[in-house]
Amino acid sequence: MSDTLLQTIKKRRTVRNFEPRPVSLDTLQTLIEAATWAPNHRSTEPWRFFVLEKGAKKRTEIADMVYEWTYFNVKNPNPKRRKTSAASTRDEIMMAPAFIYVYSIPGRTDEITKENYAATCCAIQNLQLASFSLGLGVGWSTGKPCLLPRLKTTLGAKMSWQVVGALYIGYTSVQPKTHRLPVNKVTSWL
Repeated sequence: MSDTLLQTIKKRRTVRNFEPRPVSLDTLQTLIEAATWAPNHRSTEPWRFFVLEKGAKKRTEIADMVYEWTYFNVKNPNPKRRKTSAASTRDEIMMAPAFIYVYSIPGRTDEITKENYAATCCAIQNLQLASFSLGLGVGWSTGKPCLLPRLKTTLGAKMSWQVVGALYIGYTSVQPKTHRLPVNKVTSWL
């Protein structure tokens, strides 16, 4: 493995603090193409992407749904704080330079469905690494934007598909620091 690839892997972090600069459709297509080259045991290509363009009616509809879900489901009895939390969640979706939902399609068996989900996670990791190499950050959420009861219907996803995440994407100069446990702490050498 080249030092460049290893450094990219080590430096890539979840980021949701973006510059206002737009992400071009060509760049998004490049990122999605990188995603589609993820390992995929049975070549099922199970990933499905829904790009909600900035300023588009569909993104606004989703952001409003997230506002409503957050307001009624946040664990805080204070209405003012619930409203603030809901507005912040909606605004984050609206302001992200790019916003993509990623789904995994089911397989014909439970085993293949599980493999498809894992492959789709690998696809997202490819997208994140490609993004980082182009100066973009990605925030991968499995929380609020993925918990909407009408999400599949609103996006046009099939009911049998499983949401793997919502991706906030944009140019960023933020490089959060983190650490990992030493390899010997997470490995059994037998």
